[in-house]
Parts: sequence; C-alpha cells; structure tokens
Amino acid sequence: MNNTDRRSFLGGIAMATVAASFGTGTADAGDRPGLAFSNRAHIFASPKVNEKLIWCFRDVLGCGAPISLNAPGMAEPILAFRFPGGGSFSVEFTEDALDEQRARRGAWLEIWSSDPAALKRKILEAGLPQVTYPATNTFYFAAPGGQVLGVVAGGNPSAGELRTK
Repeated sequence: MNNTDRRSFLGGIAMATVAASFGTGTADAGDRPGLAFSNRAHIFASPKVNEKLIWCFRDVLGCGAPISLNAPGMAEPILAFRFPGGGSFSVEFTEDALDEQRARRGAWLEIWSSDPAALKRKILEAGLPQVTYPATNTFYFAAPGGQVLGVVAGGNPSAGELRTK
C-alpha cells in the first residue's frame, strides 16, 4: 500500500467530478447554483473485515491495491480505493462501526459498470451475498462489513429503475 495525503488523493477526484458535471462548475442558466453528489464515498467498517474488504474492492471490483491515507490524530490509516472508471471509496476501520446487519440499513451506494451482467456474475461467483430490494430491478450486494452496493450500467444509470408492479 502506498502512503499519501488524503486530500490530494481524493480532492482532485471530487473537483474533476464537479467540473465534468457542470461544464465550468458555475451556476447553471437560472438563479440556482450547480449541485450534485460527488463520486467519492467514505464508510466505517470493523477491523475484523479489513482483509475481506480489501479483497472485495481490489480483486472482485478491480480497484487495485488500496492507498493508505494518514490522518492526523488517528491511530490507523484510512484505506482508499480508486475505481478504474473514476471515483473513490475510502474506509476507516474502527470498533465503533456498525455491525453487518445494521450497516445494511445505512446508505446504499451504486457503482457504474460498462458490463453490469459480467460484474454481477463475478460478484456472485466470489460468494458475496445478493441483497434484494423489491422496489427496484437493480442488482445489490453486501460487501464485507455489510455496506450495500448496487451495480448499474455506466451509460444508463437508470437501468435499475423502480418497479411499477
């Protein structure tokens, strides 16, 4: 794992996302300011799932080895993963993290894939549990530690749109 500064690693990604989302990053045609989610996420996970979570993001999702981010006042570094197509995901390992069942009740995140069917197969073959949600067609799974991730088509993020029946 490489050591680097958290802001320099993650900050550049966030700024590029904002600029890409809004062209120049300025307010759009009306009086309303530009506003969007960035493509960066941070979670807390139990130290017990450290190696499994690294395996999940490095090998199953193809993010490569994590970067070790040293934060002032923290005993352990934060691990950060870069997705091959953009975006980042950082993890702080702490005993205070939610257990796997409670983590499933937190925020659910979506990852874009140019081939969602192939990624779904890879996730299931790796033995990661599928999580079903009856209101949508999106394929969701639980990463080690309980974080729920959905897989959607990068070119068509609404492919997992809500079910109507």
